[in-house]
Amino acid sequence: MECNFSKRDVSLATVTADASLIEVAEKLINSQGDLVIVQKGEGVQGYIDHKSIIKWFLKEGDKAAQIKAGDIAVEIKEKDKLPEKIDIESIVERLKQREGHLLLTNEKGEVIRGLSFMDVIDQLSAFHKQERHERIKAKRLAKNTILFTHLMIDMLPFGVILVSRERGKIVKCNRLAKKILSENFSNYDEITALINGVYKDKVIESKSGAYYRMEVNSLDKKTNNILVAFIDVSREYTLLNQIKEIQEEVETAFLAMLPDQRIEARLKSIPEYMDEYDENTGMIKITGIIEDGCYRHVVNMLKLLADTFKQGLMELPGMNKNTLVQATILHDIGKVQPDLKVGDVVNPKEVFEQGFYHAFRGASLSRSLYDINDEVYYLIRYHHHAENELPADFPDYLLVMHRFFRLIDGLSAGITRRGSKVKMKIKGTKILVREQSNFPSYNQEIEMDIYTGRVIRRDIE
Repeated sequence: MECNFSKRDVSLATVTADASLIEVAEKLINSQGDLVIVQKGEGVQGYIDHKSIIKWFLKEGDKAAQIKAGDIAVEIKEKDKLPEKIDIESIVERLKQREGHLLLTNEKGEVIRGLSFMDVIDQLSAFHKQERHERIKAKRLAKNTILFTHLMIDMLPFGVILVSRERGKIVKCNRLAKKILSENFSNYDEITALINGVYKDKVIESKSGAYYRMEVNSLDKKTNNILVAFIDVSREYTLLNQIKEIQEEVETAFLAMLPDQRIEARLKSIPEYMDEYDENTGMIKITGIIEDGCYRHVVNMLKLLADTFKQGLMELPGMNKNTLVQATILHDIGKVQPDLKVGDVVNPKEVFEQGFYHAFRGASLSRSLYDINDEVYYLIRYHHHAENELPADFPDYLLVMHRFFRLIDGLSAGITRRGSKVKMKIKGTKILVREQSNFPSYNQEIEMDIYTGRVIRRDIE
């Protein structure tokens, strides 16, 4: 069933990459859309939605006015785009897979608006109204055509029953209605309840898996006849349930993986800092604070893990998804960060604890509190040790996961703290990585063989 969002089409507001956050907010307020497109040169850099604007104003206060649109624009990927004319089933499938906004494009491939759950629900409502209109037309036809033949009613695409309430029995019904009655109304009491309207507006499921909504209406006051219609609402009913399931899955997926809800609170309490490094002095200047940075870091690691899982990496001997998921969730629970503020200039070697301290601490806490196995323990304890720094008792068979774990730990740090865009491709035992950062000096390509440990790094412009 093809969707048509033309009635809700609006011209998206646009800003340049150097526009301030206040300009972005003004554009959004004065537009009818729910996001603003950020342009860079002749192309499109990304988009900013209202939640992002609120987040940055809440986080930075007056300093948010200094933020430029290009700094916080969300990159528009091909998987985020949908053609303007698309069937509702395809939209639901894309909603299951999506992260962030889905964007509708015109025939030229240009983004014309965002697509939300409300848009999909509105479209389903339109389908429902159309179906209801057709149902009303059918009822009117039935009212005015009492003497219709068996052939005519059998041709109707919905079940129809004509009931005499005075005589308490079914006068006439078509083939589909007979089938529904035989499957769902097996005794006299249920038939009587049907005649008396007890099942009005109820949705029933047939043995074939179809869903029917029951409509009960009086036709003639003199004869007291009743028309019962069974309307096939399988598509509408199934799609609405799928949307509900998607929302529930999105809200509970991460929390379901946590062995203890205190872990969520702990991770969200650990900040991460954005900074600028001065090569001449070795000092860093704090440029931003991500209050729930450690939580975001873990979520980004899980996304990278899921990406490689889809590409078949976990099928290799030596890789274990459950071990890596547990280690990812718990690896930073022992982390302690200094209390810094934006503008502070500090020596990172003096103010930040060396990584192996929180790794040891986190491994010990995890073993004591969550009964983790030895594999998870070793990955957490030594995730800040380079391979040549590992102790002699470190199991050789864990080196494959240790290399991979340290790789995604570093990549997630770039995503979380520097807004890096990371693409990974699995080719046998090799992982090919392309990282593009808001800080060009971090742009790189990595080729790692997780079996041999061989790593090739290349800077990219």
